[in-house]
Amino acid sequence: MGPKEDIVQTMQEGQTIKHEVYGLGIVTASDQERTAVDFDDHGPKLFVTSIMTAELIGEAPATPPKTKRRRKASTVAKAAKKAAAAAAAGAAA
Repeated sequence: MGPKEDIVQTMQEGQTIKHEVYGLGIVTASDQERTAVDFDDHGPKLFVTSIMTAELIGEAPATPPKTKRRRKASTVAKAAKKAAAAAAAGAAA
């Protein structure tokens, strides 16, 4: 056998996993260094990808679900759209 290769398994955003300590969670980000998971009962946790152990549950979704924390940004975007629409309506009048 040859030397052991360091293959780090990154996970797809939206993938459901089961962790032995924290239970079920959804991967919110994953790269070669870190993997972030939002757990149902324990909230967001950050792991070192190379030493993280978790069981994959099902397949990753084709389109990752939007997380609750991203909704705040969309609220700001909606307010900006409303302001732009109001300005356009005012200019058209």
